[in-house]
Amino acid sequence: MKKIYLMLALILLMFSLSIVSASEDVSVSNDTLCMSDDLSVLDKSVDNNVMDDSNKLMAENDDSLGVASQTDKLTASKNTTSDVASNTTVNNTNKTNETPVKKSKPAKPAKVITKNIKSEYGTVENYNVKVLDENSKPIEGQKVKVSLGAASVEKYTDANGIATFTCKCKAGSYVLKYKVGTLTGSNTYVVKNSVKLEILKWGLKGDVSKNTLIKKNMPNNAWVKKAVTATKKGIPLLTIKGGSGKVVFMTAGVHGNEISSQVAAMKMIDYLTTHPIKGTVYFMPFVNVKAISKKVRYTDKDFNRIAHKSGTIPNKIVKLVVRYECDAYGDFHTTKPGGVPGKNIVMGSKTPAKQSEKLTKYIAKKCNVNQKIYKYAGEQYPGGINDNVNKKGIPAVICEVMLPHNTVTTKTVKTSYNMMKYLLKYYAIL
Repeated sequence: MKKIYLMLALILLMFSLSIVSASEDVSVSNDTLCMSDDLSVLDKSVDNNVMDDSNKLMAENDDSLGVASQTDKLTASKNTTSDVASNTTVNNTNKTNETPVKKSKPAKPAKVITKNIKSEYGTVENYNVKVLDENSKPIEGQKVKVSLGAASVEKYTDANGIATFTCKCKAGSYVLKYKVGTLTGSNTYVVKNSVKLEILKWGLKGDVSKNTLIKKNMPNNAWVKKAVTATKKGIPLLTIKGGSGKVVFMTAGVHGNEISSQVAAMKMIDYLTTHPIKGTVYFMPFVNVKAISKKVRYTDKDFNRIAHKSGTIPNKIVKLVVRYECDAYGDFHTTKPGGVPGKNIVMGSKTPAKQSEKLTKYIAKKCNVNQKIYKYAGEQYPGGINDNVNKKGIPAVICEVMLPHNTVTTKTVKTSYNMMKYLLKYYAIL
């Protein structure tokens, strides 16, 4: 009897294992129906851009809808096969009473309609692929494949013959490729930097357009013009974003009569708002708007001597740099001949923000200008804006070009512009 019970127990165990195995096979089969909509790789041919986590080309429907849709198709396929088998049996029994039913051929894609798309960083843009047959009628249920670089997504057209893909990438130019049956094609996808202008109403107003050198050298750029106009109400602050990356804060016009660095700032804003960048730049091109309007160094107190005093405008700038969690700060000036420092120069400090020294050396070398590195931030000017940023542990530099005040030359503007450019290049924003 014991042997019989043992045999029965083994049989039951084998039966239960076979059920578990069968259920595991079904689970694996269902997983293969899931469709990933995440295109995390960009076209490597475009400026060697690498997509950040937010850069995605996603199917409009979520994964659960994709699974349901494909499951329905699979079920329909199985039912059709079952019906065919059933009909075959009936036909074998009643061959003389029924005639075979001919299946209609699915519509063949004859035309694909798409458009180039544009957006700005941080926004989503739809890419629609419309499929028509030879009679220009929409085809429903047609598979469409869209590729962005090495990644691709497949979707089926709706009742209007449209498959919609949502795109969200960092600033740059891309190529979207589609494939519908034997038909292929491509469209451009251009993402511009996100640009925002804020007016800081800190009790200081002016009109820098009254300064003829500012007005004369102003680029034909909408954002520069908005910044100039904004000085009538306060201090303009531009925020330019093109993707994930480092964050840099830049200022010019701390002293009103140092025009070359302000003109360079306008030119840099012109570039940043029209070319893709890989991080974020906060730019304050006209700090002392009142002094700039009057063509004087300052009207009350020297902003580069009081940044350590709470409540002052330069101290508020330091706090902004900290609040925005910036990776670096650059302050751009024009020094007069015979003044201090009286030459083209980049200045930084060894401590407490140690990277300030490396940044100073890098910009000085790239721009072929002098350098001066203090042992400790604020060693010469305790109230300097860059020094007080350094004291917060954020690498900061002050960049000076030499030229008499209230004058501008192409050479000095170019040197100041290059200093700005290499500050951004050091942090891989350009």
